Amino acid sequence: MNIYKTYWLVLFGFVIVSCKDSNEGCPKLIKRKVYVFEINDEIPPLPTNTDTSYFLNIFKNCGLVNIQSLDSTIQVNLKYADTCNFLKKDFYDGLKKAYFPCEVALRICNAQFYLKQLYPDLSLQILDAARPLHVQQMMWDSLKMPADTKYNYLAPPYTISLHNYGCAVDLTIVDSNGQMLDMGSEFDHFEKLSQPVYEWQFLKSGELSSEAWENRKLLRKVMQTAKLNPITSEWWHFNFCSKEYAAANFTLIK
Repeated sequence: MNIYKTYWLVLFGFVIVSCKDSNEGCPKLIKRKVYVFEINDEIPPLPTNTDTSYFLNIFKNCGLVNIQSLDSTIQVNLKYADTCNFLKKDFYDGLKKAYFPCEVALRICNAQFYLKQLYPDLSLQILDAARPLHVQQMMWDSLKMPADTKYNYLAPPYTISLHNYGCAVDLTIVDSNGQMLDMGSEFDHFEKLSQPVYEWQFLKSGELSSEAWENRKLLRKVMQTAKLNPITSEWWHFNFCSKEYAAANFTLIK
């Protein structure tokens, strides 16, 4: 046993001496900071995305852009990302941002620019933007009424809406306090009063005020200046293109 002990002591001593003798050829030691955390130290929370909806990935995979990344002055208040809609359901999982193909987003930004040139205190507010086809199906299924009546409220999924390509937008105008201008009816009010085709009739009867009519005209003016087209059945809805063009040039959002 004594022999083995002597051997290891000698070997250990040799290693120390060898390192000491060759110290001149060793690289210099680099001092690094060492952070020591106590058990009671509070670790700061990770930054959270304000938009945690899984729709974020769907839209990005389709090449869509968040319109507020192009113009942060445009307001977004998606009505189907809450229960404050005519279906009383949240279909967008709390989505906070509006997504469009870049070409569509740029035209909406142009409309905002035109509006700001006329009235700096006013702003466009987006109420609905790109809408996946499966959400269109969910909305259709949740509306409990005969199919022939549903057509007056929603596009059936099999016809495919321009919203399903991100090529349509629902929006309004708000003041500096975020209050919607009087448009004569609420968003998604599916009576004739909401339909531009009947505006003259309701203006004459007094059911549509001159103020509301002027506000609708202002909305149409800035949108049409940006080459976004209104429809005759909803004052809030504007199209970028036809369905045929959308099908040939854009991705169907499923």
